[in-house]
Amino acid sequence: MASSMTWTAASIPATLTQRGLLTLGSPAYAPYPSPVLSEEEDLPLDSPALEVSDSESDEALVAGPEGKGSEAGTRKKLRLYQFLLGLLTRGDMRECVWWVEPGAGVFQFSSKHKELLARRWGQQKGNRKRMTYQKLARALRNYAKTGEIRKVKRKLTYQFDSALLPAARRA
Repeated sequence: MASSMTWTAASIPATLTQRGLLTLGSPAYAPYPSPVLSEEEDLPLDSPALEVSDSESDEALVAGPEGKGSEAGTRKKLRLYQFLLGLLTRGDMRECVWWVEPGAGVFQFSSKHKELLARRWGQQKGNRKRMTYQKLARALRNYAKTGEIRKVKRKLTYQFDSALLPAARRA
């Protein structure tokens, strides 16, 4: 009849069980001891097998989140200025955004429909959360730091850098 010994080291109670296992914590709350396996023994068969999704391939994991690397034809993320320039060029969503001075690259957002445009940009990006005009405007202010888009002194009015405009639009 061997009994277990209890002692405290660094304020953590520890118990040495009859099988020679050391358990940390109070003996009253100690979990059931797990079987001790030698290096030759296999793992218990009651553990679930790991599954790998068919959608993930080794190529995608090696290439990283952007895709398959620098192969020709890979898609890049659409940037906000490209999205806006595309809408303005095609004439889509005229109730939300329109050209003020097309030759100079000046465009303006509608005060009534700016949230609709922001929501569409969020959908285009694939966002889970709803895009708001405040978040879109923050991105536009960041473009001002790089010089790609700048704020014009009129309400909700911005201007593309001339290098971003198509040649036909600049003429």
